[in-house]
Amino acid sequence: MDEKDTNPADEWPLPPPWMWSCAECVNLYKTMKHAPEAVEAVREALGPGLDHDFTDSVVTTQIRLAQHLALRHAPALPAFDEECERCVSYATDPRIPAVLGTEHRARHVFVPECIVGLM
Repeated sequence: MDEKDTNPADEWPLPPPWMWSCAECVNLYKTMKHAPEAVEAVREALGPGLDHDFTDSVVTTQIRLAQHLALRHAPALPAFDEECERCVSYATDPRIPAVLGTEHRARHVFVPECIVGLM
């Protein structure tokens, strides 16, 4: 595999500098980035046939970071992306609580484009 085989939408973005000045952001980000490794270690130790991530830590660590960013750093988050279907939905559907849209915008800051729209 070389550069021409990689898809930029699959790359994890480098979080913005303002996240590194917040200790809680740093802790939540590190926890999120290490969650897949922890799940894989359990999978290797226990083998197949078990739920190795029964607390869904890979997803919940992303949710916790997005919630923190939405609550503490909303002014620093990017605006809704008009090219993102989920952003458009959150921005135009009055039935969706605003905080969910803010959490989604936060995901644009720290997860790959290919998965940002999953939540």
